[in-house]
Amino acid sequence: MKNYIFFILLVLVSLKINAQSKNDWPHIPGFDPTLHTTLTNRSTLIGVLGIAALSYSLEELIFKNHENLNFYSARVGMNNEYAFGLRNVWHQNIGVEHRVASWFSISAEFNIQEWQDQSPLIEKNQRFGFGVGLMTYYRWYLFGKKRLSPFIEYGTGLFTGFEKFPYNGTNFTFNNSTQLGLEYSLKNKSKLRLSYGNFNQTNYNILESNPAYNGNGFSIGYSLKMK
Repeated sequence: MKNYIFFILLVLVSLKINAQSKNDWPHIPGFDPTLHTTLTNRSTLIGVLGIAALSYSLEELIFKNHENLNFYSARVGMNNEYAFGLRNVWHQNIGVEHRVASWFSISAEFNIQEWQDQSPLIEKNQRFGFGVGLMTYYRWYLFGKKRLSPFIEYGTGLFTGFEKFPYNGTNFTFNNSTQLGLEYSLKNKSKLRLSYGNFNQTNYNILESNPAYNGNGFSIGYSLKMK
């Protein structure tokens, strides 16, 4: 029952109806970047981190159905933004994952990103860039004890580009993702994942104004169980 409770808490607000944004790749209904279901503002970020801390505390102190499985994790994927502006962003991550319980896991990953900007008004030397960062992910499962389970995942971290990201933005940004997906458990307890959702990068106007980046795309992930 507890896995249903946390999953419902995280997706209930997605029932709010909003107009479709004009992204090249469509957003998941209820997860438009203008809504509080995605990590496009500080209040949602604080809320997700709070729910993650609560989930960990409840499992450790009350439920105590620990799995305590550790994995090496990796993911690759891409996303794109609006027809005018940053179009394609590719990411590659490696890190470690801790499966707290069948319904909740956390991970930390080193992140590399490359982007291609096809905007017609910028110089050719501004059309491609890359950078590095550190990400943390918080994943809640609907049927965590089944071989195949839907999940919702929030990721947040720090990113610095060797060029400004976007081209008229800043080198430093917060890197956020909001994804829905499916995970398949192999016989050796390793995991395969496919997810789709929103990717956001912004500095929250902490240092200087930043136009930010909002795109939609996918990730393919694999978690190899540690011996």
